[in-house]
Amino acid sequence: MIKFFRHIRQNLLSEGKTSPNDSVGRAGRYLKYAIGEIVLVVIGILIALQINNWNNDRNDRKLEKHYLAGLINDLKSDSIAVSDLKTMSNEQVRRKEKLYEYFDGYQFSKDSIAYFFAMQWGMPVGFVPNTATIDEMRSAGGISLIGKQDIRKKIIELYNTYQEFINGDQAYYERNRFELRKLAFKIPNVFDKESLKNAIEPDIVDALKNDELRNSVMANYAFGVNNELKVLQEENAELLKLLTTYLSEL
Repeated sequence: MIKFFRHIRQNLLSEGKTSPNDSVGRAGRYLKYAIGEIVLVVIGILIALQINNWNNDRNDRKLEKHYLAGLINDLKSDSIAVSDLKTMSNEQVRRKEKLYEYFDGYQFSKDSIAYFFAMQWGMPVGFVPNTATIDEMRSAGGISLIGKQDIRKKIIELYNTYQEFINGDQAYYERNRFELRKLAFKIPNVFDKESLKNAIEPDIVDALKNDELRNSVMANYAFGVNNELKVLQEENAELLKLLTTYLSEL
């Protein structure tokens, strides 16, 4: 490309009707030469900038693919963790519904009541999402490298939802569970049979007549956590599908 324009410049110098000894002719040819040099420099700069832009864009696309692959792996890990919690939460909710039936007058054996009760304070919810890739993206300003605005928005929304669950529903549930554990600890053999010597086998029926314990069971937020885990599952699956499809198109 540069040789082509240099050839044009040489043609400009060789043209002209003025005599070589004519000062005006020489000035005209020098002006053409100077203009040709300027044009060549400008063209060279533009070409260099374009090449640099191509290289930067190629590096950005490579980094974008790296981030997308990392997010997909992280979300798959989160999906497994949330799914496991949801399975346990479903069972907790099922047992809590049985306790509601018992509170409403339906008869169960003492062993069944103890079985329903145990999971209301014994199931921890400790969801910790894998944030390795999103943390890297935030620190390096990499979120802007994701080419589609709607996907960038979905990424930010999901990790905000994660944090809201951890700071909100999960934290509230764990506080209530801790209080319920303290109450359960007061009932012989309910909390830890091995730690209490010569303890009398608890009468769970009598224990649940305690208003404080009963209210704590009813307010342990098991249903709320179960609903929010479903939301996490759905949003995780939606973003995972979007990222997988988008990465395959790049």
